[in-house]
Amino acid sequence: MREKAENISEFLLGLYANAAEASPDEFRRQTLRRLGGLIAFDFALWGGGRAEDRRVSDLTALGQTPRVIEDWSAVADTDAFCDIALNRIGQTARFDDVENYRRTPAYNEHWKRFGARQMMATIAAEPQDGYVSFVGLCADTETAVFCDAARRLKHALMPHLSAALRINRQTTLCRHADRDEAVGLIGRDGWVLASHGCFTELLRGESDRPDRLPAALRAALPTGSPWQGRTVAAIAERLGEHYLLRLRHLGPLARLTGREREIAQHYVDGLTYREIATALRIAPSTVRNHIFNLYGKLDIASKIELARLCGREADAAPRPGVPHSG
Repeated sequence: MREKAENISEFLLGLYANAAEASPDEFRRQTLRRLGGLIAFDFALWGGGRAEDRRVSDLTALGQTPRVIEDWSAVADTDAFCDIALNRIGQTARFDDVENYRRTPAYNEHWKRFGARQMMATIAAEPQDGYVSFVGLCADTETAVFCDAARRLKHALMPHLSAALRINRQTTLCRHADRDEAVGLIGRDGWVLASHGCFTELLRGESDRPDRLPAALRAALPTGSPWQGRTVAAIAERLGEHYLLRLRHLGPLARLTGREREIAQHYVDGLTYREIATALRIAPSTVRNHIFNLYGKLDIASKIELARLCGREADAAPRPGVPHSG
């Protein structure tokens, strides 16, 4: 008993130490390997996703191909084991908890095919609304390898696994972000897994859900191309199976076209309509129309107000070597 307690203590100490040092992907793999020293299993799954449609968008698999979850989508809606695990959030469930589970299509057409004749899984609710994480341990034998003691240990460890993963994600952001930078760690399906700086506040300008990216921004993630919304500009880079997303606030002048911004700058610099027209090789009436339109877009009525806006954006522009929040 004493030796087992020491093993658990050593596992927890290593868990939190690794959380502060490893990348998110490697952290989960390392943790699952070490968990195998406490509970015997053939393969393990640690992931997360949307509970409502049972869509897994963030997965680490140890000892098994990720297809085990990709193919599961075909039986997800009728999987009685998933039903019971979702109905017991925070509790650890086993295949044997479901009556006649081994007669169901989910078991025979999916789990058995991937060598999961036994499973012990815990689903945990996360801070993101509708997002859950799970850790599942699987064995390729119909012998009851996951005894009551193993279930109790798995249940006791799950809060630590969830807490350490949140710490890992947050420290990962801190390693990649300047002090005041607005940065988020994003899952493949657009969930904001962790954020730094004023990321959440900036995202609220684009979405009613600050815990998930709007559809247009989710679509732009894999391209790595800069994205611009109503109030923010964004740029993403791949970080293992995740994305590192940086946001920058767009000032009022971002609502203007390139030509309108050019004319606005000439205008506040003191050029007349005719001088601007000559410089840009357009008609003075075109300059007048552009200024009329940009006044409407910016909801201003004077050159003084326009000059103030241009001055504010110049002051807010990031300077080399100076941390900024957008």
